[in-house]
Amino acid sequence: MSNYQFEERPASVILGRRGLFKVVGLCAVAAGATGWAVGDLLANRNSVLLARQKGLYADDKLCQAMNLTSSHQNPVVRQIYVDLGAAPMDNTMYGLLHTHYFQRTQLAAHH
Repeated sequence: MSNYQFEERPASVILGRRGLFKVVGLCAVAAGATGWAVGDLLANRNSVLLARQKGLYADDKLCQAMNLTSSHQNPVVRQIYVDLGAAPMDNTMYGLLHTHYFQRTQLAAHH
């Protein structure tokens, strides 16, 4: 069995001057494109937020005009209260309508 020795080549042999310029150029292009994309997202973010705000205000005014400012004023929800013999904010409805958070990251790791 022969004794094997490994020697690394100097970095200048692996990546010459032209190769270095290519790598640096590609990194610069990637950084520039990422910066442009982030800048574009931030520039459009304000218009998206304003459109969402306008829609929420319109929905709110519509609900106020229909006298539906609380969920228990909704006729469908009111009928559910009647069917279940419950009232808004009692223990029955709290148990049915409220959710609880459970940590699931460990469950996902086991699959």
